[in-house]
Amino acid sequence: MKKILLSAVLALGAFIPAMAEDFDLPSMTAEDVLEMAENNQDTKGIFDFIKPDKPQPQPTKEWTVMVFMNAKNDLSESSLMGLVGKWAKKDIAEMKDVGTSDKVNVVVEHGKKGKGSKRLLILKDNGLLSSGEKVYSEDPKADMGDYKRVVDFVKWSKATFPARKYMLIIWNHGLGWIDPNMKEHTAGTGASDKGIAFDDDTKNYIRTREMGEILRQTGYVDVFMMNACLMQMAEVAYEMKGQAGLIVGSEETMLAQGFDYEKLLNFMNSNPGFTNAQAGAFFMNWYKQFYAEGMHIGPLTVPLDNMAATLSTLDPNALGQLPPYLDQFANAAMKNNETEAVKAAVANVIRFTSVADPAKDTKKMLAPYVDLYDFARIVGVNAKNPETKRAADALMGFIKGKLVLDSVGINKDATNGYDYSKTGGVAINMTMKMKPVPPQFDEIMETKYSDLSLSKDSMWDEFVTWTDGVWAE
Repeated sequence: MKKILLSAVLALGAFIPAMAEDFDLPSMTAEDVLEMAENNQDTKGIFDFIKPDKPQPQPTKEWTVMVFMNAKNDLSESSLMGLVGKWAKKDIAEMKDVGTSDKVNVVVEHGKKGKGSKRLLILKDNGLLSSGEKVYSEDPKADMGDYKRVVDFVKWSKATFPARKYMLIIWNHGLGWIDPNMKEHTAGTGASDKGIAFDDDTKNYIRTREMGEILRQTGYVDVFMMNACLMQMAEVAYEMKGQAGLIVGSEETMLAQGFDYEKLLNFMNSNPGFTNAQAGAFFMNWYKQFYAEGMHIGPLTVPLDNMAATLSTLDPNALGQLPPYLDQFANAAMKNNETEAVKAAVANVIRFTSVADPAKDTKKMLAPYVDLYDFARIVGVNAKNPETKRAADALMGFIKGKLVLDSVGINKDATNGYDYSKTGGVAINMTMKMKPVPPQFDEIMETKYSDLSLSKDSMWDEFVTWTDGVWAE
């Protein structure tokens, strides 16, 4: 999930003691139970020590929520503002506050650095009686950076816990469309701690095009959520066009806190027939409230009024219509030689984080991800030719009217003059402000931009090359 937040933290601790075959629950005394709890760092309930029967397919429910939680990286244990927070464990605890119900199944594939992964059914935490998790399988060698692992998890979840609707959540770091060359660099770019479902143990991660492959192999999901930074991009979403009913993600940083799973599950249980509009309203209202109240870490409340944040919901069925709008806009700008309008947009468009350490790039000189709506707006305002203005307006209308169902932008960037409340809800790759771009930037790429599906189906990659030349003049 990128839970980038200043290098977020997390640790799961699922300890399963080896129990004797003649384990006798009725003979246990209260002292035995207390001693067991004291010796178990992650306390389990009495019934957690009883090995469950081989799992059988369950009755069909309204929803099955599938969380692919990859903490096999720096998210396993890291610091946050001088404190330590166990964010995966926190999110699982939130799930256990509600647990699987008669309407909603909650299943998790939880990977932890150095520990492989466990496949869990999340139940309500009943303290002494049950810790709120049932372990279905363990794999000490699980590669959580392999998209085939996600495919297997989703297929297993659908077969074992059938439902009328499915929600899939990818939980880890996020780096947008960029697939880093892991032969030369560590998670992300070598200059930061980012990655895409990055597994420190195997040095593997999920590539952009593999995101779409996951859904092609496992089938349609009604909601696809990316609990990770920078993933709400046209290039990423386009790989999944038509494969989901709703895409939820952020153009910017997704904090270590991630989604509030207790509130999410309560929302789903109270109204399992929710519409996309109702889902969008839930997420946007929750996000605004979260940033307004600040982040609670133990007894402390960390204010978030200086941190940029975005969240949006996309209609995957509208993504197929995106290339014509991009082509019309790009063609008009290039044909009418709108060099000044493009320069104004490259210089002033709202940009997101950076492929370098954000603290070392406060002016976002090496930040290639821009808000598509804001870029079209600036070009349209500064264009000389009415054709370019009309194309910009058409693209903006498509984004607001069809592609982005709901969005919220929070706070401002005083250093760059960005007002994130003006974001449109979907990012795209664009010329960076730095001139010239260091040649090492291309070396970190495993996937060429021209090889992405959106580049093949539109001329946006050619347009970016043209804007690179205009900006370099």
